[in-house]
Amino acid sequence: MTVFELAVASAIGRQRPRDDTHLCDMLSDWFQKSVSAVDVNWALSRLEEEGWVSSYGATLSDYQLTPEGIDCVTTLYGGCIRMIDRGLGVLKVSYLLNLLDLPKEQNND
Repeated sequence: MTVFELAVASAIGRQRPRDDTHLCDMLSDWFQKSVSAVDVNWALSRLEEEGWVSSYGATLSDYQLTPEGIDCVTTLYGGCIRMIDRGLGVLKVSYLLNLLDLPKEQNND
């Protein structure tokens, strides 16, 4: 998973974007550069190929993380926290991951 794909997965996992513009604006704000729907579509296609997201509609904002995607995102966040911590153990990964409000599992029955 690339950094951009992680950001896209995080964006759809944190909160349901209102629409495609909201999703692109959120990512643009995070990266402090313009993010287009084409960029997001490319990332979502790749994430879907890997089984990390699924779509329940026709727009970019209609994607959700799969259980495998949640596991992947959580694992990568843990690794990022450990890298920032430089192995010193000052930052408690489990505590910081609990602060993230990632869904445990999504079910659209």
